[in-house]
Amino acid sequence: MKFAKQQLQKFRNEPLHFEEVLDLNDRIQERFSDLILSAKPIKVTGSVQQDDHDDYVLLASYHADLTLPSSRSLEPVDWSTDVTIHETFVEDPKKIAQFDEEEPVFALKDNAIDLDQVVLDNLVAALPFQILTEEEAAGAPLPEGKDWQVISEDEFLEEHPDEAASGEEGAKKDQKLDPRLAKLDDFFKK
Repeated sequence: MKFAKQQLQKFRNEPLHFEEVLDLNDRIQERFSDLILSAKPIKVTGSVQQDDHDDYVLLASYHADLTLPSSRSLEPVDWSTDVTIHETFVEDPKKIAQFDEEEPVFALKDNAIDLDQVVLDNLVAALPFQILTEEEAAGAPLPEGKDWQVISEDEFLEEHPDEAASGEEGAKKDQKLDPRLAKLDDFFKK
């Protein structure tokens, strides 16, 4: 779903309200198949309006039901989230520098706002760093194979008490600095 600039210019005095159902599975498979296994169609509601500075402000919200791979075993895990979007789109990319760094401002691409892309980008940004199956969250054994096994950080520290005592800083001090990199070490101390 795209909103063309010509269409949006008609909505200077009042917002263009929309309610769309987006099927993003094809885009997900193209770009994020390692992060998202599948997504149910997403109902997005919101508005787009041209402001006094000739910028386009998109306000939208949606609920997404996804299937993600477990970060431990890659088993499928059902996950849901609610996302709110507040982004500004400008015609001239140079105009982005006029906004605060924290503000989500983007240049129009092909003179349009691609709602599918905006929703997908915000969805990926909302993904958790760790997702576990119910069994894994309840303490199921960590994966293992022939001549390898995953251990927790606590188990690692039990097996290597010297790492726990010295910590990361102590471990770094014990390592000798490559003489070729000595000047770089001084650079980062400034």
